[in-house]
Amino acid sequence: MADAVPSALVSILLGNLNTLVLEELGLVFGLQTEFENLKRNLTRVQAVLKDAEEKQWKDEGIRIWLKDLKAAAYDADDVLDEFSIEAQRRRQRRGLIDRLRSFSSLDQNPLLFRFKMAHKLKNVREKFDAIDMEKNKFKLTEGIEENEADRFDWRITSSYVNKTEIIYGRDKEKEELITMLLANSDDLAVYAIHGMGGLGKTTLAQLVYSDASVEGSFDLRIWVCVSDDFDIRRLSRAILESIEGERCTLQELDTLQRHVRENYERRMLFDREE
Repeated sequence: MADAVPSALVSILLGNLNTLVLEELGLVFGLQTEFENLKRNLTRVQAVLKDAEEKQWKDEGIRIWLKDLKAAAYDADDVLDEFSIEAQRRRQRRGLIDRLRSFSSLDQNPLLFRFKMAHKLKNVREKFDAIDMEKNKFKLTEGIEENEADRFDWRITSSYVNKTEIIYGRDKEKEELITMLLANSDDLAVYAIHGMGGLGKTTLAQLVYSDASVEGSFDLRIWVCVSDDFDIRRLSRAILESIEGERCTLQELDTLQRHVRENYERRMLFDREE
């Protein structure tokens, strides 16, 4: 698997463990119990990953735990790949001659394969046993089923970042973004921070937005959360409320956008007069 966030890795592993091929091999080689135990561990870990990935940039212990989880996930993926290769071999064996040949070959001997893979699968399962136990010390919140409104509420962000808390691994990216912003502060530009969930994109944006050098270089800064709810009326009202510092009750889109444009033009005129 390509490099990915832990939640994506765990989802892929669970999907692979639920395939009929692995269920069949587990029964054939007597490893079904190990597969089931690994599946239970992954399911318990998966339940807290959303919370862990959100908190990792403010808690070094969680960040290290997720790093260990990724390493264990890659090990598990390698083991499952070996089972998949064995499944392909079994499908290709046709007739008594091929089966006898497989027993005479050490690398394809079913008994040797069973012994080797039982040991590897046990090692992987024990790693996830430890990871599953260690997660309890972080008091992570398990994910729950949400309706559409709840999912949007969870995604809502603000510009506030608690500077008294330690943010790990973002200093370099923060300085690079600030340098780009200040070098092109007179031009209208868009800088996108992209990546999978849990990478700390929002935290990075908050750090840049609240940096003293950025505050001092821009007369007007506006933080608007778009998320999955792309409601242009809501976004226009949010922009106006941020500029004017008071609640906006306008409803018509044309009126909202005219007010946004007028505020922008007044700001540009004021800057030119200075």
